[in-house]
Amino acid sequence: MKIFNQLALILGVWAIGEYISSFIQNIVVIPGSIIGMVLLFILLQFKVIKLERVNEISDFFLDNMAIFFIPAGVSLINSLNLIIDNIFVLIVSIVISTAMVMYITGIVVEKMIQKKIKES
Repeated sequence: MKIFNQLALILGVWAIGEYISSFIQNIVVIPGSIIGMVLLFILLQFKVIKLERVNEISDFFLDNMAIFFIPAGVSLINSLNLIIDNIFVLIVSIVISTAMVMYITGIVVEKMIQKKIKES
């Protein structure tokens, strides 16, 4: 019964995120699941929801995360012709975005290390 309560809590936050998303879709389009995750994060940070209330079901979802990528993989296989037609653009985008992420991550880590050294 505890698992069902945790699942209901997570689904409730997701549903609120979907509602907020439909409410603001004329202003900005943000998926409801993303809004729900941000909302759950905020609720956990401000201790409105205690971690123990969602811990078991979230561990289950994290342990079985690979299952949730199966539909995306099937969709990629169905879109193989589109991928082949745009392979050059995809490869360039992947290389540039990966380099940018690595560079920005390095800068952020360096700044965090310098800040920690100054605090010590």
